[in-house]
Amino acid sequence: MKNKNKTIHVKPGPSERRLKICAVVISLLFAALMLYPLIFAISSSMKDNAKIYEIPPQLLPDSANSLSVVIDYSGMEFSDEAQMKDAMLQDNILAMLGINYKMADQSIMEIKVYGTKDGKTVFYSRAHQMKLQMERDYGIYSSTTIKKDVLLHGDRYVRACDSIGYEFDPDGIARTPAEGLSDAFEQQVSRLLSDNYPLNGTLAGAGSRTRNILNLESFKYYLQMPAYIYPQNETIVRFGFMTFVANSIIVIGFAMISQVILCSVCAFVISRLLTKKAGNFVLLFFMGGMMVPFASIMLPQLIMYRQIGAYNNYAALLLPFLYPFGFYVYLYKGFFDQIPGSYFEAASLDGASNFYLYTKICMPLSKAIISLIALQTFIGNWNDFFWAWLVTEDQRLWTLNVALYNISNNRGTKQNALMGLAIVTITPVILLSILFSKQLKQSVMASGVKG
Repeated sequence: MKNKNKTIHVKPGPSERRLKICAVVISLLFAALMLYPLIFAISSSMKDNAKIYEIPPQLLPDSANSLSVVIDYSGMEFSDEAQMKDAMLQDNILAMLGINYKMADQSIMEIKVYGTKDGKTVFYSRAHQMKLQMERDYGIYSSTTIKKDVLLHGDRYVRACDSIGYEFDPDGIARTPAEGLSDAFEQQVSRLLSDNYPLNGTLAGAGSRTRNILNLESFKYYLQMPAYIYPQNETIVRFGFMTFVANSIIVIGFAMISQVILCSVCAFVISRLLTKKAGNFVLLFFMGGMMVPFASIMLPQLIMYRQIGAYNNYAALLLPFLYPFGFYVYLYKGFFDQIPGSYFEAASLDGASNFYLYTKICMPLSKAIISLIALQTFIGNWNDFFWAWLVTEDQRLWTLNVALYNISNNRGTKQNALMGLAIVTITPVILLSILFSKQLKQSVMASGVKG
């Protein structure tokens, strides 16, 4: 009798084990094939502007190099501090832009320039490769050749240094090149600067070290890129790519709230207040709306929205979500139908109103359906593009996908930047799908109430 409840483990046979191994191997193979485009996009976003166009393409980016350039001004006479600073600013731009342009295939992701005089560091500037590239593509040196006369024309080099950032103090600053630097690039840098970009000072040395974290730092500048592309728009200049993220959050947040509330109200009326025949007719109206192709109503809807003033503003982006989505109404209605009628009868005997029945009985029991609809609305509308593209001309109103499309059409946008912005765009959907996969599965399986 004691062995009656004992669990009996059956050892799988050789054929069953082989079948399981084959199933696991095939599943992993298909998972790798599906994930390869994402992995390649992430890798490409961390490559420099030259490596991104290599054929055949490499799956992994090269190691990122941090190059330090030391320029000495000892023995040089300057009339005042302003003249010394001006000479160092000129050399800083010549070194940075010259190396970034001529040595683009060396995976130099960071350039540091040290200006020394009489044994102490008096000048320091640091720039990431993407910062210099944006100055060349969209900023101060847009549509110019990278030659000495062009780089130093007018006050360009001063404005470029102000944008990059620098430190200057004739009494010395607490900046010195890191120890243990490799001299792999020293001869190449020396020859490049002497032949193409002669300096005011003397090149005292050039060393590098590997810093792979610089590959990830590229994403910081991808987010700043819209400020360079659309400098006339104050909002984008101030917030960069986060402007478009905020617009997408506003639109999707409104969509989630409106669909959760409106669909549940419609379903409650159909399930509890209408007769079965009338309820089925109304439900058929919502379900029938799903069968109408958007392409067939796109132009009339756009004309109607323009006539009521809902164009190129948030109203144009938000108003479409005030129509309850038929499938969500169907989900709510099916769930409300399964709630025991005794709940409603008991509440009605106590004098409860329909509003009470909806808010205190139906909605608290519908948490699984609410989470499902919220997640589906988020995932479905995060990737929405066409309607937002149709109704917005103002750059401040662009959602993520509209912004990504317009940025990709800019002639200066490189493929690594485009890949980086695409990764930023899809990351929230991937994270939510992973974090809430259990809740999503439970929501789909939810079909009734307990107890």
